[in-house]
Amino acid sequence: MSTLLILTTDLTTSTPLGGNIDIDRYTFCIIDAQNSKVKEILGDTLYNKIETDFVNEALSGNYLTLYNEFVKPIIVHQSAVEYLTIGSFQVSNGGIYKHTPANGTPVEMSDVKYIIDSQRLKVEMYVERLYRWLIRVYPIEYQFHYENIVNPTFKSNSGLGFDFVGSKTENEWREKPDNRMSDF
Repeated sequence: MSTLLILTTDLTTSTPLGGNIDIDRYTFCIIDAQNSKVKEILGDTLYNKIETDFVNEALSGNYLTLYNEFVKPIIVHQSAVEYLTIGSFQVSNGGIYKHTPANGTPVEMSDVKYIIDSQRLKVEMYVERLYRWLIRVYPIEYQFHYENIVNPTFKSNSGLGFDFVGSKTENEWREKPDNRMSDF
């Protein structure tokens, strides 16, 4: 099983999700958020570094900043997006059904979409901040490796909104002076 990079309480205290939701109903959403959003941005090398240091409780310096300021909020809000999209549905031996509380009224889909969009906007805000931070701090693990399955997504400076995956070669990364990396 994948390592969860957040506590389940982080999700219920930082989003509209209530604390009485069964953990099994959203654990996979956390894993999906980690793999589909965070790993895609950081790439295997930097993601694995953060995961290893998190498990060993060894996050420090810029890695701790990266985790606290960007990785954790992205996972929290993307997990909420994932859960809110499918949370009202239940799949079991009896088929797929929609859960409705006994003494409550189901909300309109437009209301659910509003909450989802609100969480999605927060994810996008943190992702943009993360890209700016990565460009400024430039961790040595944030680079293209041919042996990686997932390489980091590099944000284009062209202003056209294109992402160029692996647009820099390893030689270009190594030639860049790394004097601002003293915390790494």
